[in-house]
Amino acid sequence: MELPQIVSTYIDAFCRQDLDACLATFAADGTYSDPGTAQPLSGPAIKDHFAALFAGFPDATTETVALHAITPDLAVWRWVIRGTHTGSYRGLPPTGRSLIQPGCEFIEVGEGKVQRVEGYFDRLGMLQQLGLVPTPGQAS
Repeated sequence: MELPQIVSTYIDAFCRQDLDACLATFAADGTYSDPGTAQPLSGPAIKDHFAALFAGFPDATTETVALHAITPDLAVWRWVIRGTHTGSYRGLPPTGRSLIQPGCEFIEVGEGKVQRVEGYFDRLGMLQQLGLVPTPGQAS
C-alpha cells in the first residue's frame, strides 16, 4: 500500500525541526496528541508543542525505524529521537543528560492533509533517563 505524500512531508518537516512546514501539513481542524499532552492539540498549539521539544533538545535527531501504510488513510511511523536535554522542556530544568527515546505515531490523513496524529512513547522512561524521577531500585 502506498503512503500519502503528506505523511512523508510531515515526517521530513519534523525531522528538520521546521515548525512552520510541520504545521502546514495539518488540516485546519487537525489534531496532535501524545502522552505529554493533556488533550489533543490543534492549530498553533501543535507548533508550540513541537517548539518546546526542540528547545529542550536543540541537538535532537529523529531516525525513522519503520513507516507503513495501514490503510490508504492511516500510516504508522516508528521513530527514535536522540538528544541532549540542554534547554527547558515543559517547565523541566535542563539536566544535560542524553536521551534515546523510541516511540511511534499513527498519522491519519484526509483530503491531502494530516487530520490526526496520535503519538505513543514511554514518558516515565524518558523522565528516568533525564534523572527527573528515580529509576526502579534507586533511592529517592
